[in-house]
Amino acid sequence: MATGFPKFIHSLLEPVPQYVIGCLPALAIVGASPINKFSYKLIWIFRCLGCPFMGVFSAVNIGGDKRSRCLFWLSSDYFEIRGSPSTSPKCKPIGFHAMKVSMYQTMDTIDKSIDLCTARASVLERFSSLVSAYYILVGIIAGISRALGAVSCQDWPYIPILLSWTIPALFRRAFSGNLVVKDPKKMFRKIKIVLEPKSSESGDQHFIVTLTAFASIILPWTALLLAYLTPPVGYFCRSKYITIICGIWSLNSFIAFISHCVGEKNLRSGFLHVWFAFWGVIIAILLLALAILTENYIWWNLFGKSCDISSIGC
Repeated sequence: MATGFPKFIHSLLEPVPQYVIGCLPALAIVGASPINKFSYKLIWIFRCLGCPFMGVFSAVNIGGDKRSRCLFWLSSDYFEIRGSPSTSPKCKPIGFHAMKVSMYQTMDTIDKSIDLCTARASVLERFSSLVSAYYILVGIIAGISRALGAVSCQDWPYIPILLSWTIPALFRRAFSGNLVVKDPKKMFRKIKIVLEPKSSESGDQHFIVTLTAFASIILPWTALLLAYLTPPVGYFCRSKYITIICGIWSLNSFIAFISHCVGEKNLRSGFLHVWFAFWGVIIAILLLALAILTENYIWWNLFGKSCDISSIGC
């Protein structure tokens, strides 16, 4: 027992556990939610983990403005179109369907509610974002260097490379600093937000949203490319394993993009909410298993002879 504990502590000081642990705050930051209940917060984290498009969309397309970040959490029922009293938009006024908040209403009440919902990120919250970004960026660079180097028996953690899609959210948290800390649904319960019938912002958002969808679908596959090119070069077990993760992410991001194009009334309910959260749990299990297999590369042999790399001297 005495010899086992120091060995365990020593293993935590090795690069693989440090890079895996350093990436964990990225998942919490991407999946940050103002919903009060812890179980709902956890479900939202799993939803964002199961669908990269949601995390990237929130960071890039919603941006850091506290008004837009606050209104992002409201369903379409909280809005009405100017000139059509009691007529709510068919879907949430964001992204492809963006509509500008009308100035022909009492903005003091709305801005006061927004101020109550939002807060500035603390130094610790900003710093934790930069720490995760550091581990991910260094992990990407290290992964590239190993792909260009010689055969090494010590495998490299591909988790930082797989989580490269979280970088926009990390930098937004670090440099924007506006957080939604209280549930806007409760603060805007008795308030209707009036929108302009048409908005020039909608056309400007089309290209950015499409680019966001493309990045969230394609970017995770860079991990597979590096895994394939890392000596011994080939489509071996680690590449097949990463293919499963990337395939789930790309499919869910594509589904989320199509759902956004059609229009969504509420992000917190419905079949897709449960679907993405379910796959988020699966992804979490797969990433945990990948971290364990990376630290103990001999365990890959459990998956058959095709995963045995003893022929190269390992």
